[in-house]
Amino acid sequence: RGQAEVKAREATRSSDRRLASPTHDLLNLFDPSIATMSAVGCIDSRGSLPMVTKGKINEMIDEWQKHTSEPFISFEYFPPKTDEGVAKLHRTIADMAQQQPLFMDFTWGAGGASAALTLSLSTESQQLHDVMVNMHLTCTNQSKEVCDGGLEGAKKGGIRNIVALRGDPPKGQAKWEATEGGFNCALDLCKYMKANYGDFFSIQVAGYPEGHPDRITKVSELGREMSAEEKARVVDVDGVLHVCADEEFAKEMAYLKEKCDAGADVIITQLFYDFEVFKTFVAKCRAIGIKAHILPGIMPLNAYGGFKRMTGFCKPRIPPAMAAKVESLSGDHQKAEFSEFGVAYLVELCQKLAASGLVPGLHFYALNQADKTYQIMKRLGYLQDPALPRKVSRSAQLDVTLELLKHIEANGGSPEDSSRVLCAAAAAKKM
Repeated sequence: RGQAEVKAREATRSSDRRLASPTHDLLNLFDPSIATMSAVGCIDSRGSLPMVTKGKINEMIDEWQKHTSEPFISFEYFPPKTDEGVAKLHRTIADMAQQQPLFMDFTWGAGGASAALTLSLSTESQQLHDVMVNMHLTCTNQSKEVCDGGLEGAKKGGIRNIVALRGDPPKGQAKWEATEGGFNCALDLCKYMKANYGDFFSIQVAGYPEGHPDRITKVSELGREMSAEEKARVVDVDGVLHVCADEEFAKEMAYLKEKCDAGADVIITQLFYDFEVFKTFVAKCRAIGIKAHILPGIMPLNAYGGFKRMTGFCKPRIPPAMAAKVESLSGDHQKAEFSEFGVAYLVELCQKLAASGLVPGLHFYALNQADKTYQIMKRLGYLQDPALPRKVSRSAQLDVTLELLKHIEANGGSPEDSSRVLCAAAAAKKM
């Protein structure tokens, strides 16, 4: 093994002097002590994971699914309000990037309030942390020019993925209103991107398993008994039952179909905690001809107060058994028990999603912290320790060898370069 490692290192050092950095990264694959997960993925409870060409999310998912039925992971962050917060977030991202997410999301402040920061976080993170970024862009309280600035900045910075959203009303404003000269909804933004940027961007849009919160109203206002489908997605907000009526839910689904027909490639759902509600949502999407990939939004439970505020705002259905358990752990002295319950509940939800075959990946709303997401991933068997050597499958070694040889040929490399690659591959085979 010692001689094999020496050969691999020598091959790496020699080739690195002549070839571009991607070749150096790929050669590192053959040395377990310096192997990079970005080159080959990693081996965990999901088995040997594929490496995919980094670019548009829809294309990365397609490529991922050609090689495995196991789910990938992705993370979402929001722009901090201070310089210290930004620095801390970059440290968090640097750590979480080692888990090899397929992509990372950055949200966009209402009215473009954090537009510059979102754009800089997106471009810097993609360059610094070597992870494809999915940048949010909203219509709320901003002109077309602000949206144009975001799209042009993203394109210039190499961002290939955009989440098109209407956005929430600005703080202090009860109802959403369109800005004069701006876009009225995410559908308008989808159409605009397709018309002006063609297929440059992979377009992601939001999906709401229980219906959009704006369409969810008190059951008492229905004026009739709830249907079976309404009962299945009914939401309890502080003891008051709410639901998205069937006719409103049909409008919501039709609108989602319009967004997909206008160019949306991937649907990322709002947070949810009822697997059956999500399962029904996916079935309804497919029944009306929506073919876009659907990613489940996974929101960890951090604390009782935060959970109540978030669910009160977003109005996801909380299954009765879960709701009862949450309420039983509402005391300040029960924070540790609440946290443990939250992790265990989401592990079970993720296991159901992974086993269902309905989703290509799991999208974690990380809330700019790694801890809760890592706890869930660890119990799923997905958490990687970057300090440990990475076992590489033979097929992955062959794939990288072929990619290296193609790279050498395309960049005018010498026969000696090719020989070093083959030498490194042979050394790795003996490890």
